[in-house]
Amino acid sequence: MKMKSCIAAMALLAMGMSVAAPAAAQSPDGMKLYITSSGELNLDQGWLTAMNNHGNRIDIPVPMYIIDHPEGLVVFDTGMNIAVVPDNGAEYWGPVAGAFTPTMSRDQAIDRQLQRIGKSVDDVKYVVHSHLHLDHVGNISMFPNATHVIRKAELQNAWWPERFQRAAYVMSDFESTRSLNILELTRDLDLFGDGSIELIDTKGHTKGHQSMVVRLPNSGTMILASDAAYMAENLQGTVPGIVWNVEAAMDAIERMKLIRDVEGGQIILSHSMEMYSSLKHLPEYYD
Repeated sequence: MKMKSCIAAMALLAMGMSVAAPAAAQSPDGMKLYITSSGELNLDQGWLTAMNNHGNRIDIPVPMYIIDHPEGLVVFDTGMNIAVVPDNGAEYWGPVAGAFTPTMSRDQAIDRQLQRIGKSVDDVKYVVHSHLHLDHVGNISMFPNATHVIRKAELQNAWWPERFQRAAYVMSDFESTRSLNILELTRDLDLFGDGSIELIDTKGHTKGHQSMVVRLPNSGTMILASDAAYMAENLQGTVPGIVWNVEAAMDAIERMKLIRDVEGGQIILSHSMEMYSSLKHLPEYYD
C-alpha cells in the first residue's frame, strides 16, 4: 500500500470508520453498474456551491443507478416523479420548481430505464434511497415488492422536516413508505455481506443522507456520492450549497475522499454535467 493510502487508512480508523478490503478481492464476477438520469434540472449554480457563481443558471443531471448483483438487482435513487412530465413541475412541486426547473420525458423514468436492460420493477430486490428529496425519490411506489433501504433519521426528517428544508420534500413522493417494506438503517451496511455494495453514513446534506460504495471486479471502487457532493468544487473545499449541517457535510466529503484514496477509487458526483457526460450511460455499464 502506498504511503498516501496508508495515511488515509490511518485517518479513517482514527475517525472510527472502517477500512475496506481491496475491491477486486470481494466483488463477485458478473456484477454490473449502470448509470442513467431521470432528466435535468435548471438552477442557479450558487445553490450547489454555497453561493459561489451565484446568478449563473446551469443544467444538471438527475442520476439514478442500477446495480446487477448475482444476489439481486439494486436501484440507488429513483430520480424525479413522472408527475412532472410533461412540463408539469410547477403544479407537482409547487414554487420550488421556479428555482429548480425540471425537464423530464416519460422514457427517462426508472421503470423504462430498467426495461432498456431487459429488467422490470418486479426484478428489483433492493431500492436504496440516498435521501428523500424531490429529485431523488420519485416513483418509489413503482417498487411495492422490493425492500426499500432508508436511514431512519431521513424517514423521520422527511415526514416532519425542519422548516427551512420543507420545500425539498414532496409528501406525495414518499407517502407510500407507510405501506412499503422498509429497512431502516441506523448504521453503515454491507448490503450483500461480500463488501461489493456498502451503504455509508454521509449525513450533512440532510439529517439521514447516505452514499453507496460499489466495488467492481474490473472497474474498482466507485463511490456514488449522491448529494453528499454535487460538483468537483465540493471536493476542493467549497461547502455544498444546500445542507442541513455544514460540519457534517464537510465530514461526509472527507470520508468519501479517504475511501477513494485508500482504495484507488472514484467519487461519482451527483449533479455535475461535466462528470456525467464523461461516464458510460445505460445500456453501457461498468463491471
